[in-house]
Amino acid sequence: MDDYDVVQQIGRGSYGRVFLVKCTTTQRRYALKCHINAADASVSQCAIRELSCLKALQGHPNIIEIEKCFMYENEIATLMPYCPLTLHRVLFRYPRVPLPLAFVSRFSCEVANALAYMHARNIIHRDLVPSNVLLTDTLNVKLSDMGLSRYAVAPMSTTVVTEPYRAPELFYDGDTMNYTCAIDMWSLGVMIVDATENTMVFLRGKRPSSESTYTIIMRTFQTKNDVQPCYNKTMPNVMACEHTTRIVFKLLRLQPSERWTARELLADNEWKSLSSVSLDDINTIRDHVMN
Repeated sequence: MDDYDVVQQIGRGSYGRVFLVKCTTTQRRYALKCHINAADASVSQCAIRELSCLKALQGHPNIIEIEKCFMYENEIATLMPYCPLTLHRVLFRYPRVPLPLAFVSRFSCEVANALAYMHARNIIHRDLVPSNVLLTDTLNVKLSDMGLSRYAVAPMSTTVVTEPYRAPELFYDGDTMNYTCAIDMWSLGVMIVDATENTMVFLRGKRPSSESTYTIIMRTFQTKNDVQPCYNKTMPNVMACEHTTRIVFKLLRLQPSERWTARELLADNEWKSLSSVSLDDINTIRDHVMN
């Protein structure tokens, strides 16, 4: 660490801390993630999984890269490029109007590009949420936080993915079950919905009588007694845009086998053609969420 100065702590989670650091020779900024050195075997296992997955995925333009790995204050530390924003910050600090469709298309295609690379190697992210989607200065995606990622070998834990982004098959009364990379595609579909609605659509309410995430999902997408679901009530902005509606309903299928894969989303030329984000859009989004 002699070559780097710690500027400030910029994040903290169950498995570690993240610092903004600056190289003393080049003045370039980096993110330094320190993995908690705990006696809890599950914590250590998450650190090992993250390092293993990131190593296996090195070189992809939409996945964060490890530049160095070393010990810092008796903790395993990884040095990575610094990204000033997360998708979470953009989604929930932007004014209460829909984000530009071009941005929604681009971030979803870039996330899908990263997922296609992971899924081809049989790796499931298992915590695909907006806070784990980092954004560069030009709002390009760098997928991160692979602490829950693992090779898809059954059975696997169901207590994965932050609840509002959790696929319906994971709401299962048991600790483990068989599931596939399709859980990541559900999470991506929900992120598209949230970006369009400017809110966390499947968030459980705070009151005891509030609907659970699973109940909201089933009320929205499950046809009962031949009555159409309440799409317009749950996601009106999505339903007002034919492009978004078409993509969302390809990804948010209750049956995992019916969901589009990452490759199928990337093969949709109509959706990809919408992803040219203008410099004005980039500057407008950045100005709104960084001030």
